[in-house]
Amino acid sequence: MSRLPRQFQKVQDKALLNAIELGLDLVEAELTLAVANTDAIVDAASRHLLTAGGKRVRPVLVLLTAQLGDASREEVIRAAVVSELTHLATLYHDDVMDEAPTRRGVPTAQNVYGNSVAILAGDILLARASQIGVDLGAESLKLQAETFERLCLGQLHETTGPAEGEDQLAHYIQVMADKT
Repeated sequence: MSRLPRQFQKVQDKALLNAIELGLDLVEAELTLAVANTDAIVDAASRHLLTAGGKRVRPVLVLLTAQLGDASREEVIRAAVVSELTHLATLYHDDVMDEAPTRRGVPTAQNVYGNSVAILAGDILLARASQIGVDLGAESLKLQAETFERLCLGQLHETTGPAEGEDQLAHYIQVMADKT
């Protein structure tokens, strides 16, 4: 329980909310730049899900976590962009694997551009995330690669299902943990 007067708490809450909103605006601008490509097909396909919107949960978590340190560092925005680009890349792949007809209220990329282009668009987004992440240092790039590997393993285990004798609920929970 806080010992601060209620008015001061509201001011702090509003300041935090403003900081997160400003950070999200910066993230959105950087995401738009990150998906831009001179190749028309790649440009359209890689923008497809970005322009469909989304909750941006991962960037919000990065921005909130940064409040525990120096949230004004420009690396915070880059880290938030890397997390969202990695997430977007997995959505392209996941939609192909699941043969999903829509995502975020629009037809999925594979329904618009075909499976191959959708998969390659996801790969390009992962490449862009890596290009941005390399400026955050080797440890960050290693973490991003490990994260993507875990995401792929989660997708693989969802596709193959539980092994014989494996607890189905435990398998499902592990798949969701890996994919999230």
